[in-house]
Amino acid sequence: MKQIYFLTTVLFLSCIKLIAQTTDVVTGLDSPDGILLHGNDLYYTQDDKISKIDITETTLTPVEIVDGLNNHSANMVLIGNDLYIAQGSKISKIDITATTPTTTEVINGLNGAYGMALHGNDLYITQGDKISKIGITATPTMVTEVITVRSILSGMVFHGNDLYITQADRISKIDITATTLTAIDIISVSDFVTEMVFYGNDLYFSQGSKISKIDITSTTPYTATDVVSGLDEPLGLAINENDLYIVESDENKISKFNLGTLSIGEDTVSSNVKLYPNPSPGFIQISGLTKTENYAIYNMLGVKINSGTIAINEKIRTEKLSKGPYFLTIEKGHTFKFIKD
Repeated sequence: MKQIYFLTTVLFLSCIKLIAQTTDVVTGLDSPDGILLHGNDLYYTQDDKISKIDITETTLTPVEIVDGLNNHSANMVLIGNDLYIAQGSKISKIDITATTPTTTEVINGLNGAYGMALHGNDLYITQGDKISKIGITATPTMVTEVITVRSILSGMVFHGNDLYITQADRISKIDITATTLTAIDIISVSDFVTEMVFYGNDLYFSQGSKISKIDITSTTPYTATDVVSGLDEPLGLAINENDLYIVESDENKISKFNLGTLSIGEDTVSSNVKLYPNPSPGFIQISGLTKTENYAIYNMLGVKINSGTIAINEKIRTEKLSKGPYFLTIEKGHTFKFIKD
């Protein structure tokens, strides 16, 4: 009898620990899916609309950005002030700086567009077992097939020139600069993998009812480490400083989990930080960020000509710069020289 009581107590305490791992951010949503962080604003999709919250507010107040998207909206990518939205059969965009944002169709006739990832001027899109891309500056907008893989795709994320993709119960990567594109499996797991996000060199991914991670700089084969479990259909992921934001779709909420102290110390930019593409045709991106950072762009005379904030996987627009060399500095002391093409 004492043994049964002891086991019951252990299970009860284990459940308490499991539930206490995450903190609710916003609840009462309607089939939430994708999330995206831009500065302090957390954008999220639910059913046919997009809303946002300011994560620094004491009392979080959802603000509706756009409604009536017709098709269920999924993943989002921010390019400058334009928020691109995957909607199954099409990609749309809205200007988040507009007083009353309205949707503009970018391209239609797609087949199950869900995941999106930006590299330079190319927006990569998942469509079932295919990856396609469109040139966001091209007119007219054309779809180009990139590669067909063996399983249905869900999430995508870039780390440098490597495109990481989820294929059912595995994660693969593709070097998009290779002459012949090949999806190389890097890890197989026990459940269906949905979304991924980078935090320095750690790749976090949702699978089943938990979030796991791998260090892509470690020796292969990779070993996944479980980070948080007991979740209810985790989908969208986003990171700000030490907080991992998670869409728990079946619970109709967004929760967060504190990742603790950065393994790279107080500096929030990893030693693997890189600027690309260089020369820059119209955008630059910084890989290796683990939180939103302040940046500044200087000309060769040392005159500051632009500044702002850059989040993980976000791009800095450079199309208005004159051709020539520039310096970009990040608040923590990293400086990069790049060429505007």
